[in-house]
Amino acid sequence: MIIINFALAGNILINGNFEDSLKGWNPYAQGETYTINLDTWYDQDPDTEVYIGRLDKLITAVYQTCNTPVLDLDFIFSARLVARSLDSLHPHPAVASIILSYLNIDEEVLGETRIFNYAESLYWFPSPKLHLIEISDTNWFSDTINIIDELQNLPGIEPLDVKKIRIILYGISYGC
Repeated sequence: MIIINFALAGNILINGNFEDSLKGWNPYAQGETYTINLDTWYDQDPDTEVYIGRLDKLITAVYQTCNTPVLDLDFIFSARLVARSLDSLHPHPAVASIILSYLNIDEEVLGETRIFNYAESLYWFPSPKLHLIEISDTNWFSDTINIIDELQNLPGIEPLDVKKIRIILYGISYGC
């Protein structure tokens, strides 16, 4: 489950607060047992948040790709990331994540930052092109990530090659 509301400084993100439904966002879902909902009651504030849920062994996501005229941008967000297996007898891995994909001009992925909560097992491993930020608390939290500062955590990426950022709200279950 991912519940989120956020903005990217410089107003390069379209409808980052989800006040206009999913306008500007691209949903991606495999199979039929997924949920993508918008509502105002997920958090105590009056803003709209998006909820992404998954009940089987597939991926659900919404994403948006933004041109980045400069990299000195702040990714400001509030989120609640909860990953859990609903099968208590045979628990399976699950992940809820916010993924920042750094792209070149041709939209090839150069590297990623993944902010995540997981259940059971995690099949991701850090590398010079993948920065993992685990959120173990499943309560609402707010954070700001400066993109140029974050790229310092990814020595395998040449910052001058980053021309776009794809923001992905991502959920996967490996068999609930």
